[in-house]
Amino acid sequence: MSKLIQLFNDIHLLIEKYEQIRKEKGDNYNLFQVINMTSDETRVHSAMIADLLNPEGLHQMGDIFLKLFIRKLEELFKLELNLDYGDAKIVCEKYIGLKTKDKEGKDIGGRIDIYISDNTNHIAIENKIYATDQENQLLRYHNYLESIAGENKLLLYLSLYGEINDLEKTTGNNQIKEGEDFFTISYSEFILNWLEECRTKAIDKPLIREGITHYRNLIKILTHQMENEKNDLIKLIKDNPKYICLLPKYKDAIKEVEISLYTDFWTKLENAIQNQGYPIVKESFDGYKYALDKNYLRKYYESNNCKYQSVEFVVEGFDEYRLMYSVQVDWRTYYGALIRDNSNKIIPLKDAYEIENPKLKTIISRIDEMIQNSQNEYHSSSSWLFWKHTKPCINFRDLNDGNSASHLSDMNKTIERITKDIIDDIGVIRKDKSNK
Repeated sequence: MSKLIQLFNDIHLLIEKYEQIRKEKGDNYNLFQVINMTSDETRVHSAMIADLLNPEGLHQMGDIFLKLFIRKLEELFKLELNLDYGDAKIVCEKYIGLKTKDKEGKDIGGRIDIYISDNTNHIAIENKIYATDQENQLLRYHNYLESIAGENKLLLYLSLYGEINDLEKTTGNNQIKEGEDFFTISYSEFILNWLEECRTKAIDKPLIREGITHYRNLIKILTHQMENEKNDLIKLIKDNPKYICLLPKYKDAIKEVEISLYTDFWTKLENAIQNQGYPIVKESFDGYKYALDKNYLRKYYESNNCKYQSVEFVVEGFDEYRLMYSVQVDWRTYYGALIRDNSNKIIPLKDAYEIENPKLKTIISRIDEMIQNSQNEYHSSSSWLFWKHTKPCINFRDLNDGNSASHLSDMNKTIERITKDIIDDIGVIRKDKSNK
């Protein structure tokens, strides 16, 4: 045990050393972290990438960054895209219609995060940092590309490490195949290497260069690529045989600490919600993985497929329907409202609008108004009346994200803030407008 404690102490001292170095050099200063927008896919990552790609972007450097991007795609996938740079247009959040089915029953519609087109060649990019995959999302974008004329069509899925969060969900149970109908690229390699090339081209333009540098450093933080610190940590352990022998215990200790923090989070949150008068549904059933169910608790860390664990409680009943609140986790924590019937089946959003209950219709109307007034915070989906990330948001699969570790170290305050936010939202959607 004393050797394990010594290993932790040595690692702690090394991390403190590099923290001091970063402080002295100013490396901790990152504009995206300052404004608390490190993982906003639409307003930060898609916007930044799209502007660099845009020949008419604010950088005013023409198509130089776009050419670098296309060349890297051609090299990676052995393609010849033949993009006409003179006619190339870049669209962020391209709207391709309502999410529905066409006359042939194909899933269509949505918003493509980044869209590159010269009217003959088309490249659609789905951008994921931590957000969950939507139902049939890649399938819808594939169907859109198939429906338009063009020589070359390329569908890309961009994520931190080139991994797909929920393959079956986004592809409509594998109706389209990776490597054939779409391809994956990563921030950790593809985007970082591209940004380095972009920064080199902007060497004589200080503001553009430093803007790219801030963004590149953000990607390094999100993908854990602070090289010197990581290399010294590796050297510390490899140069000490006694520490190598402790690796299994060290890894096991870290895992158990994370599982314990995960358990504490859900336990404290459950107690806080119940203290507000809302009993938690404590029995798992089809479509509901109770977060403190011992059958699921440890599996969250042992299997990427064991996602969407949650705690749910009834807000109000409407005959054979119940308005439920769910606090859920995929990678990051989020919560929102959904409707179940008395057999616990979730009622899809499109069907919820058809329920003939005046009080429920009023509540749904208020939720629609919430979404309209705060579109960057509140969202809806096929199953959720609304959902939004918790404040603060915890990423249990990456405690570096958004100060997750810090929030968990101050657990009581974190739970208090999340609970207050939940109760405030419930208050908004339940009360009459006349009482606002």
